[in-house]
Amino acid sequence: MNSTNETDLLVQPAVSSQSQRIVVTMVIFLISLTGLIGNLSVFMFATTLKTLQNSFGRLSASQSFAEVILCAVFMCFYCPMVLLDIPSFKLASAHAGLILLFCYDVCIFSHLFIAVNRLCAISFPIEYSNIFNERNTRVLIGLAYAIPCFTSIYMHLANNCLLPYVDFGWYFGVNTSADCDVIRFYIDFCKDFGVVALIAIVDVMTIIMIKVTAPGMRLMSANCVQSQKKREREITFVKQCIIQGAVFATELVFFFIISGMQTQPVMIFLCTTVSWSLVHTIDPLILILLNREFRNMLMKNPIGRARTTRVTYSTQPIDQVSSTHT
Repeated sequence: MNSTNETDLLVQPAVSSQSQRIVVTMVIFLISLTGLIGNLSVFMFATTLKTLQNSFGRLSASQSFAEVILCAVFMCFYCPMVLLDIPSFKLASAHAGLILLFCYDVCIFSHLFIAVNRLCAISFPIEYSNIFNERNTRVLIGLAYAIPCFTSIYMHLANNCLLPYVDFGWYFGVNTSADCDVIRFYIDFCKDFGVVALIAIVDVMTIIMIKVTAPGMRLMSANCVQSQKKREREITFVKQCIIQGAVFATELVFFFIISGMQTQPVMIFLCTTVSWSLVHTIDPLILILLNREFRNMLMKNPIGRARTTRVTYSTQPIDQVSSTHT
């Protein structure tokens, strides 16, 4: 598709009715607003709590920051564009789509590094602080943003594979060309499924290590009052790993596979835009809902008191809860 046709397509009046666009806007606005609040909560507490001033907290904050941007783009750009049918927004949507793609890739690579962080915390509790020291954590955060700069921004721009808004289905679609088909399959589809598969493998290894180390942990903490609580954190950790991995895998299946089988705009919308925005709303909610201490802290403690509030996070090294590195 040449640039002239792309421009003409992007500034065409909406083919959907006003009532349809109102419903679409309300759905995405509510999803993205919830995601924005959830990710902002995770980001603020991960950057202010003393007990999260470690590698896991920094990686989580970095991921939440990208998800905040993604939810904000959906809420502040996508929703007005769809509702008001703004031509200038439609013209800019091709690049807004790349921003969304960039943020998504930052999230999945951050998830991968966090999964490795969790595995090391369980398998090598003594060496954990040396493996994930501040310098190495900064390198991982840099990679989580640098890799998507190449895959999501450079590769798409260099091959003119933008993501313009398509009114039939209310989604961001890749330009149609032979080069773009290659980019979409190898750079987007294969890469995303490959990273999610790696996350699943690491999570399975972590679950196995939790089971393997459980007897030793129970023996070491036999005389510890918090032994039962530590065991509960192990169970919470397993649930969190499984659910987060399942959510991202499900979203990829809907976005890349099931959406291609749909011909009705509503179904295309549900499989693409809704699944894309929803996965980044569910992600922080999983973290909040499955961690009782963090949830109670969010409900009871103002942000200003966060630095003096101690909370035990379920994904810290289990035998080092009482001596968290800050």
